[in-house]
Amino acid sequence: MRIRILLLGFCLLPLSAWGLTPDQLRTDAPSVYTVKKGDTLWDIAAKFLDDPWKWQELWDRNSYISNPDLIYPGDRLMLHMVNGEPRLTRQHVERLSPTVKDQPVHRLEAISTVDRSLVLPFIDRYGLLDPGAHPDSMGGHLVAGEADRVMFATGDRVFAKLEGSTGRGDDTWYTFSKPEVIRAPGSGKRLGYLLVHTGLLKMEGPVQGGDLYAARVRRTYAPIRAGERIYPGQAAANTRFTPHPAPPMKGRILRHVGDQSMLGQGQMVVLNLGARNGLEKGHVLLVREHPRRVKDPQTHKKATLPGRRKGTLVIIQTSQRLSFALIMSNSLPIKAGDRVVSPEG
Repeated sequence: MRIRILLLGFCLLPLSAWGLTPDQLRTDAPSVYTVKKGDTLWDIAAKFLDDPWKWQELWDRNSYISNPDLIYPGDRLMLHMVNGEPRLTRQHVERLSPTVKDQPVHRLEAISTVDRSLVLPFIDRYGLLDPGAHPDSMGGHLVAGEADRVMFATGDRVFAKLEGSTGRGDDTWYTFSKPEVIRAPGSGKRLGYLLVHTGLLKMEGPVQGGDLYAARVRRTYAPIRAGERIYPGQAAANTRFTPHPAPPMKGRILRHVGDQSMLGQGQMVVLNLGARNGLEKGHVLLVREHPRRVKDPQTHKKATLPGRRKGTLVIIQTSQRLSFALIMSNSLPIKAGDRVVSPEG
């Protein structure tokens, strides 16, 4: 399953990042690769590296090329050695997509971070909320619809009451019901809330002569009812970032997101780690089994075996104590309770 990637600026690449050795390349890494429409950076990186998240150590920015961190279909990526270290450089090819006469010329888009068709269904349907912001006191709530009914559908005009002034300048709002409290394993400490969105609104503005705001239902995921809570968000999450190793840390997968019973590549999970732990969008973590205790047949003493690597995650969105992570690959089934660790921890 392909994950589209867009590279960010050189400010994300610390000078200390350089230091990739030839033995970190795949033995079958191509010397030249031509980027195709639909390619993803993760897929491309996996053609060259055993550990795709080390891409920023392989990528060699071309300062003489406009937007050197963007990769487009048709670009040629060339692998070569610089002072004994592998580098991947780009030969940019300016290409125009086919267009109808009398219409503007459209240039091909750079490949993106993650496949929006994988990520947006999750981000549009679910949200994370910090433990200090209670769902019943944030954003606002729906009061009624322009039509005299209790449930609303796409295209309906509705009216909402907003709390305070927060978010009044935002035109995109989510509706939600039945927020789920997410707690820490063992201690039961509240880490935040998982919000299940029922729809997406476009806020139009205040109603003249009243204290209500008018909005239009742009999308429905489940029946939307009068009284449901609403809060401002982004209709299209930013899926453009560079994958890079998370700092040393350990955590757990708390639960899956969605209706899937088996967890694997392309699915989303919730972690008990967030921004307060140093996590940010694009960080990569490994999923590992718990260490296993065995009896040494010679000494008859207990020995600890390290947990096997089960898969790879990339962080998509964070709150203070929680995060959404996308499963990029897995060799064993992944489940709630599995350990997550930094690739370099």
